[in-house]
Parts: sequence; C-alpha cells; structure tokens
Amino acid sequence: MKINNRLLVFLVFIGLFSFTSADQHIPDITHDSRLLANSWYALSAEKEACYLQTYRLATWQLEMEIKNRKPGGKPFAIVTDLDETALDNSAWSIKVLLEGKDYPDYWSDWEKAAKAPALPGAIGFFKRAQDLQVPVFYISNRLAKNLGGTISNLKNLGFPNADSVHIMLKVSTSNKVERRNQVLKNHEIVMLLGDNLADFDGVWEEAEAAKRSQSVKDLKSSWGEKFIIFPNPMYGAWKDALFQYKRNIKPEIVDSVWKSQLKDYLKQYEF
Repeated sequence: MKINNRLLVFLVFIGLFSFTSADQHIPDITHDSRLLANSWYALSAEKEACYLQTYRLATWQLEMEIKNRKPGGKPFAIVTDLDETALDNSAWSIKVLLEGKDYPDYWSDWEKAAKAPALPGAIGFFKRAQDLQVPVFYISNRLAKNLGGTISNLKNLGFPNADSVHIMLKVSTSNKVERRNQVLKNHEIVMLLGDNLADFDGVWEEAEAAKRSQSVKDLKSSWGEKFIIFPNPMYGAWKDALFQYKRNIKPEIVDSVWKSQLKDYLKQYEF
C-alpha cells in the first residue's frame, strides 16, 4: 500500500510526540534553539556526512602515523570521548527537551539502558585501530556508577577495548587531564577524538571564550592530525564559556546574554 508523502510526515511527527503525556507542555520548537540544534543533529544527512568524513580522515592519519613510526618509545594509544563522538545521545536529548526538562533528567536511565547507537564511521575506525594494535581509551564524563551500562553499550555495538580498564569515567571531576595522564604513563597518545575542546588539552578547561578561540589558533598544527574534532551544536563548553560557566541562569538573562554575544559578533562585520 502506498502512503502519501504528507501523510507519512504527519505520522512521523505523531510518533515523535507520542511518548509525552497530554498535560505536558511541549516547547515551541521554532523558538527553542536547543531543539533546533538537536533536530539538525538527529535528522540531518549532513551530520552523518560530517562523521563519515571525519572518521575517514582519522583512519588515514592513524595509518600514516603507524607507517612513519620510529623504533623504540612507548606503544601508541588513542584517547576518545564517548558522547557525541562515538555514541549518539540525541534520542535522550530530544525526549528531555520535548518534555520541558533538562539534564540530568533521565540521563542515568539512558546510560543504564545502553541503547545509544554508534555514530557513523566510529566502529569502523576503532576496529581499524584494533587491527593496527593501537588500544583505545574511552575517557568520558559519563557517570562512574553506570559503568556496566556503558560497557554493555559499547560491547553490543562491537567497539574494541570495552572494559573497565579502557573506559575511564567521571568519578570526582569532569576535568580529563588526570585521566589522560594515566594513559600517558605507559603509552604515547597518537590521537585524541572529541566534540569538546577540553577533550584534547587542559588549556581549554573552563577557559573564557576569547582564550578558547586563541588556543585553537595556537594549536592549529594539531587539527586533523593529533586532534580530531566532531560537530556538537547542542551543548558543551562552547556555550558554557559564553555564560562564564554559571549555572541555573534565569531564562530572561539567558536570552539577553545570547543577544549581547551576537551583537558583539556583528560589530566586526558592520555593513
């Protein structure tokens, strides 16, 4: 039976909203920047292309590093973030936002459910690293109490090194420097992958917006070689830096900060 395209679109939207109760307020999607960003991340083919392209670049670069490796020295290792780098959490994020909620609502349940799908190109890249005998360390700020769920999630998808030795989750701090240093004791980190600048170097830990930008320029030779970054317009330190890492800000203040930041940006391009 053929279904009219418009009817199909309507049925899809009915399905998206079916898990919310009738008395819950559904935010105005067109006026919620987070929902618009999440919609791009969840639904766009461009996002898929970005990940496939970037993981292909990472594969070429890793093979080049192995080919040019000099004898001696510590064994190579890869350090990667998990969320929005290897695993896609947009289903959790959209559910939360459509119910008018926010992190940490449902997050622990999502981790335990172990249902996050792999991002395009991720499994192929990490399996290639395994073939090249380069271990992968997953340094993530997922909850340590849900380590079992994260291990199951990765194992079910076929990621290598999905065990308690190679998965290093948040215990007391979101700062990843110490965990990277643990890897460096016995390995040379040949490549780091992430969606947030702090996934790569401590210079970006809670740095102000201007410093974040300058440090990207200062380390420009690392991008595409040692540092492999993925797009995340939904959340992260890029946004936190604009609000000076303050939490629980009133909505009206949030709106004024966005407008102020955008106006300052436009001053550079008056026309």
